[in-house]
Amino acid sequence: MCLHLVPMVGTLAALGFLSSAMAFVARRPAAVPAEVVGQPLLWAMVGWCLLSVLWSDDPERSLRHGLQLVITVLFATTIAARMPPLAMLKAMAAAFLVACAASLASGRARADGEGFLGIYNSKNAMAASSSILLLIGLCLIVDRQLPTRWRAVGAISVGLGGLLLVRANSVGTVAAMIVVCAALMVILALRRLAQPQRLVAVGLAVLAIAATVLVIAASFDGLSVMLLDATGKDVSLTGRTDLWQVALDEIAQRPWLGSGFQAVWVPGNPLAEMLWDDFGVESRTGFHFHNAYLSNAVEIGIVGAALQAVLVLGGLAGALAWVMRDLRAETLFLALFMVRQAVLSMVEVPFFLQFDIGTILTVAVLVYISRARRLRL
Repeated sequence: MCLHLVPMVGTLAALGFLSSAMAFVARRPAAVPAEVVGQPLLWAMVGWCLLSVLWSDDPERSLRHGLQLVITVLFATTIAARMPPLAMLKAMAAAFLVACAASLASGRARADGEGFLGIYNSKNAMAASSSILLLIGLCLIVDRQLPTRWRAVGAISVGLGGLLLVRANSVGTVAAMIVVCAALMVILALRRLAQPQRLVAVGLAVLAIAATVLVIAASFDGLSVMLLDATGKDVSLTGRTDLWQVALDEIAQRPWLGSGFQAVWVPGNPLAEMLWDDFGVESRTGFHFHNAYLSNAVEIGIVGAALQAVLVLGGLAGALAWVMRDLRAETLFLALFMVRQAVLSMVEVPFFLQFDIGTILTVAVLVYISRARRLRL
């Protein structure tokens, strides 16, 4: 809840997050080493971000944000180690409902009318919060074993989350949620089939996806015009393709190590200043390359970006396998949330940021999946 309030309250809300996180960890400090040791790849990624201080263009910034990432990941790891997935899902439902209800009551929108802000500083942040609330609601509704009151909470969450998602007017998040809803339908359909039938169905789905990609590639120009007309975007997807090319050029110059963890978008950095001017970002904050893997490769090199890709894609595969074995509200949320993260990573940076709700949820999912895999073995 504190992290939801950071845009409105600022430092005090961040202090509330730090205090509650440290209090949560301090309840069972002796358990922390085992919780940390149980996630070697995750902590290797965090360690690499910290290690980038040695070659960072802004060592002080990389160190500060690296330590903040340590606290964020430690808190998320502790949550997942000590709270059952369903308890976490219910807690998140409460927090997101309050935040989205407060957003609706605030009535804040962008001055140009191109998106709803609520209690957040950007329409993308509003869209991110409302999309997660919508996702939580869908998972609560689907699980018929839950008490009626929680399925009612799910219905309210779907209504409020859907309304705010539409009002936020974030095309990337809406597209991601369309994919998530399609994934939900596929999961529910596959659950009705026997194991051999699932394998055949998955094979046919892969062929269908491949055929779709070929059709899109063959008709890319015409489809692009239709999509851009429908969404109001320009031919560069509001400059995203230009940003991607800049990112690729930067990666080519420092491919393995990068510029340092979060050492790119810094006032005074010529590259950042140029792009802020080109894109009219007067605040000099809240900007990135609009692709998680390109953005992270610029900062922490191909090595760091590869570690993050293995974590996210491995978590996605593990979550999907778990929900196919055991469909419940919490396992469905883990799977669909990772689908959302994987899709959004193509146009946003939705994970492995300090003091970020999306990062906390991503890490929690990875810990839950890892623990489920060990118990199954």
